[in-house]
Amino acid sequence: MDEERRSSARLDAENLLAFQLYDIEGRPFDGGVVKTLDISRAGISILSKSEMTAGFKIELTIGVGDDVVKTTGIIRNNKDLGDGNVQIGIEFESIPEEDIEKIAKVYPEILK
Repeated sequence: MDEERRSSARLDAENLLAFQLYDIEGRPFDGGVVKTLDISRAGISILSKSEMTAGFKIELTIGVGDDVVKTTGIIRNNKDLGDGNVQIGIEFESIPEEDIEKIAKVYPEILK
């Protein structure tokens, strides 16, 4: 997604994130721990060693400061970084305001 089309700014964010990936029929088939690259109110991008299929659902557990935020999202895009890593763009399905507040403790700009 182009920066101009985003409804919320992405903030550089380096946190650990555990994920569970689901296929198109909702069956879990992959999971692991990765590092986040950036976060916004609308989504997050992560650093992965392999691509993830656009449209698949992903369950996220994000370590933010002393808190943990759990949410779900949809894989939107993959960008090969050319160094053996792939940047995965994820759009949040929904994220409760209390979780946005947890994120804002570390990244207050997310409230803007």
